[in-house]
Amino acid sequence: MVEQDVLAALDGLLWLRTGDAVAERLGISQPSVSRMARRYLRLFDIKGHKLDGEWDLIGNEPLLAAERRVHQIARWMGHRPLRLEATYWSGPLLCTPVPEGWTLGQCNIVGVQRNWELLRERIVDVWLTGRPDLPDTNDPDLTSLCLSHMPVHCLVGECHPLLNRPSLSFADLAAFPSLALPAKAYPEFEQALRKIGLWSSPVRMKRYQQQLWEGKTEQELTIGYGTALSLKLPGPAMHRLPLQLPIQSGEALVVRRDFAHKPQFQQLAQTLHTRLSQLAAELPEIEMLPLPFSGSSETAAAPPRPEPSGD
Repeated sequence: MVEQDVLAALDGLLWLRTGDAVAERLGISQPSVSRMARRYLRLFDIKGHKLDGEWDLIGNEPLLAAERRVHQIARWMGHRPLRLEATYWSGPLLCTPVPEGWTLGQCNIVGVQRNWELLRERIVDVWLTGRPDLPDTNDPDLTSLCLSHMPVHCLVGECHPLLNRPSLSFADLAAFPSLALPAKAYPEFEQALRKIGLWSSPVRMKRYQQQLWEGKTEQELTIGYGTALSLKLPGPAMHRLPLQLPIQSGEALVVRRDFAHKPQFQQLAQTLHTRLSQLAAELPEIEMLPLPFSGSSETAAAPPRPEPSGD
């Protein structure tokens, strides 16, 4: 087995994308990150290449998977900080300051597929994401724990013509472009919006960039989306349209099933639940869901995914 920091340097590049981001989290220099990553590639005869800015590996996948499993178990045993990824809104609002014992990612990965890959490949330990796009209840590897749910709103920028309408229907929105991501980035969300004529103007974005998302709503006549939570972020002035989208969002944690019972996971859930509850006190649209465990007993059962009624 290779040293933990050597594999951490390589997997850090896959997760965080840049040597500087990895160096900051490992507490080493950027040249050291590159040197350790190259060492691992040579040692196991693995090839690394970048595609659209993202690192990918080709080589001895079974051996790499075995190494990652051992290293992940070591993290859950407390030998290294656990790895937490989040969304662009939950990172700053709920994960700052970073919970004790955890390392936080860049909070900018777009879409469920890449985040699920990082969890399945044991590069990331937990992902704080938004509903409704969660792993299936019968997923063999991943499970989810919902912390809250909240409505999703259509958003427009200042002086948008729709703001002057005395009444609105979804048919009125069809005349304007609406933000979309590449197909299946968030499949359930996409399907719900397509049914009402939204999700029409695709943005190619693998990592969140404000100018490509909220910026398009601010500078153009594009319709965007947001929740009471995401609207807490600083940024362009967005106005809600008086229409209730037929979909619910909310915060949820995704973790490998074999670690859902761990005290560190339950403590993380409690910390984030407490922070979210404090925000919910001033944002009544956020409905908190009870946690299926109390305290930090390691004998607690792996939490099921609570599904609120009325979605």
